Amino acid sequence: MARRYGATSRASIAVLTSALAGCGGYTETFVVPEAAQGVTYGWQTSAPPPPETGSVPSPSGTITFGHAVNGAVAYSPAMKAAYAEIEAKHGDAFQASRRLNPELALNLENLPNSGGIAKDDSSESLQLSQTLELGGKRLARLNAANLEASIAGWDYEVTRLQAATDAAQLFVDVLAAQERVAILRDFVSVSQKTQAAVDARVKAGRASLIELDRAKVSVANAQAALAAEEARLAATRDQLATLWGSSHATFSRAAGRLGANRSAPSLEEVRAFLDANPSLARWGDTIGHRYAVLEVERSKAIPNVTIGAGVRRFETDDSSGMIAAVSLPLPLFDRNEGAIAAAHHRIARAEFDAHAARTQLTNTLIGALGALAAADAQAKAIESRVLPAAQSAFDRTRTGYQEGKFDLLNVLDTQRTLFEARREFVNARADYEKARVQVEALIGRDLNGLGR
Repeated sequence: MARRYGATSRASIAVLTSALAGCGGYTETFVVPEAAQGVTYGWQTSAPPPPETGSVPSPSGTITFGHAVNGAVAYSPAMKAAYAEIEAKHGDAFQASRRLNPELALNLENLPNSGGIAKDDSSESLQLSQTLELGGKRLARLNAANLEASIAGWDYEVTRLQAATDAAQLFVDVLAAQERVAILRDFVSVSQKTQAAVDARVKAGRASLIELDRAKVSVANAQAALAAEEARLAATRDQLATLWGSSHATFSRAAGRLGANRSAPSLEEVRAFLDANPSLARWGDTIGHRYAVLEVERSKAIPNVTIGAGVRRFETDDSSGMIAAVSLPLPLFDRNEGAIAAAHHRIARAEFDAHAARTQLTNTLIGALGALAAADAQAKAIESRVLPAAQSAFDRTRTGYQEGKFDLLNVLDTQRTLFEARREFVNARADYEKARVQVEALIGRDLNGLGR
């Protein structure tokens, strides 16, 4: 059990890195170590690789989803801390396997003094003693320590998966912000064209200056929204870069598609995959560790025996003789009953905690699936009904305004409605991707491959 950790969360990372598959190519210098690459599903049979300790990467050009996730995993400080804890637990396991040291004792008896003890009455003895652990204490202690190392391995995988999920969520935020900036730039351009059309009508005496002022206000609002979105994009890019240790973003853009190949599975289709989630799978070793601790406490109820042998020299006649000793504590008052009872209760608590963890993880999955379905439904509605109607209304209103059939307020209203619908479509697809990232991180499977 101590070596089973690893592939579940690494498979989840592989899923995350393929979540926006089909993205365009990239031209960057972000080198990701082989150890950070995702692997196929199944249990890992060896200890996890250490995180990267080299210089912080500075990707340039266009980065992809996979490079952002793998970079965050490879250079995460939290990963380094979790790996250090694994190494510490291995040290504890090694220490637990050690036997007790023998003892060497030198005894000087009846030393001469002014009270009447003469030098000839003294004696010296040299004795070597060894305490023998009975009841399988050392093996029980070693088993418990190995399971602690295994639990640290699961904690490492939980940390790895969290680092990948955080990077995936921020990458989606960057993609969404990029699309919103593009939409707002288009909005500014259209607003400026509308202002130019109004200005022409004013100069021709077909419109009032009030309409021109309204058009200018529309342009100013679009420019303000664009500036705000560009600021949010810059902040989100820097947030993503901090995950691999950079102080600011050095890449030019993120490449990917939001909401491609959308699907919303039911809870019954994915519930069984929760068992492989590291946050839940760790409880198997945790409960095993509690049972191992129980065996340790039971072994402590069996007293150890100490045996010794040595030699004694007598000053009286300068003779010497062998000595032997055996000591055994009498378990009259302390049989370790309290610690054994506590170990039993901690086993029960671990089993309840495992059940609670499963319930919490299931509730999280239900919430993520709900958000996934809601975002998918909203994106489909906007794409199939809202956007076509908004585009048609804007085109007809703009044409009608040029023909004198509609006033400027109708044009500005349909123009604003169209671009708000386009932004909402981006937000819905981004919400879908973020919910998809959460679901795939929970189940360790690609949603598009569930039926295969």
